[in-house]
Amino acid sequence: MMKTRLLWISCFSYGSIAFTLVILGAVLPELLTHYSQTYSNGGVLVFSQFMGFLVGVIGMPYMVKKFGRKNVVILGLALISCEIFITFLPPWPLLFLLVSIAGLGAGLVESCVGTIILTAIKERQAVAMSKMEVAYGLGALFMPLLSGFLINSHMWTIAFLVLGLSSFALLIAWKQMSFGSIDQLLIRKDVSSDGTKKESTGYRSHGLLFIALAAAYFFFYGGSEVSIVHFIPSIFAEKWDIPNSLATITVTVYWTGMIIGRLLTGPVSEKLTYHRYLRIISVGGLAALAVLALSKSVWFGFALCFFLGLFMAGMFAIALIITNHFYPGKTETTTSILLASNGLGGSLLPIAVGWSLDEYPAQTAFWLFTALMLLMLLIVFSLRMLETIKSNSLQNHSSKAKSL
Repeated sequence: MMKTRLLWISCFSYGSIAFTLVILGAVLPELLTHYSQTYSNGGVLVFSQFMGFLVGVIGMPYMVKKFGRKNVVILGLALISCEIFITFLPPWPLLFLLVSIAGLGAGLVESCVGTIILTAIKERQAVAMSKMEVAYGLGALFMPLLSGFLINSHMWTIAFLVLGLSSFALLIAWKQMSFGSIDQLLIRKDVSSDGTKKESTGYRSHGLLFIALAAAYFFFYGGSEVSIVHFIPSIFAEKWDIPNSLATITVTVYWTGMIIGRLLTGPVSEKLTYHRYLRIISVGGLAALAVLALSKSVWFGFALCFFLGLFMAGMFAIALIITNHFYPGKTETTTSILLASNGLGGSLLPIAVGWSLDEYPAQTAFWLFTALMLLMLLIVFSLRMLETIKSNSLQNHSSKAKSL
């Protein structure tokens, strides 16, 4: 019962994170118009949010040591609530501070809540995490839908009010709720709850190339996902000359595909094997982006957005599993490296996308996304080759040991 309660509030917290990370892209055209700013400056605004997010993800273990898990989640939600002040359209420089603070809060909440669930729920962890991922997708789906309605009603700033109030309500819920025996886990100020020996951080014995390529994959994935979510409404509006309120729906369509894809990822990947599934969805994502760049029909473009979300849905989770399987016993360190790479990509690549929108036609951005997806596909093939080499090496070593 208490674990179910914890899972529910964790799902709502993940939804709040999605609100935070998607809201800028949903209202970016209106925001830039109001402040008379360029897409390049919009890219820098997105960069500041994700730099805050990256600091939150990296700093979470230190914060937990100082304040305990529950207090870190509460602090993160309080920081997200600061976006309520954007409702009043403060000066442009202050906007950077507010979105950075909210990004920091989102980084703290996402990493800390994920740790809490994996520590508190020992059985069927994959099911629990998949529920939170779906909740994240639903949050990312709802916010652009709400923003599109508010833009159409000329009340788009209310979106920040909704985010601030919902985050504050979650803060109160975390503060007041009791989770029985799990409360001790939430209050404790140590990172390792089971007293196990800290895992080794060395990767040299298993090969540095694999973790380097995996980190690059997450860098490109994080940059692509964030850039698509934040800029695809602007790209659609410019390429096909449609109203901003209609263009905003592209993010909703994309996240609908994401949610369905995340529901299918578990059972389908188990049947196909992880590597084969990752290759298939990488090829699918590449094809969807290439056709988007060539498409002449806006409605076909909407359909392709759905399939792009469907194919990209499982990339993060499956690549994470594959990398952790390659480095057994190093789960915490490996996951930290990959999440940091993912956040760094989400911080830096939107700047390049924003610059391309200022300097070149809108469809150039689609070709940029296509190039990134091609690099990701090449990395997927490389990871498979390295895993095969490692497997053959272990078999040869085992055969030699037996012969002796």
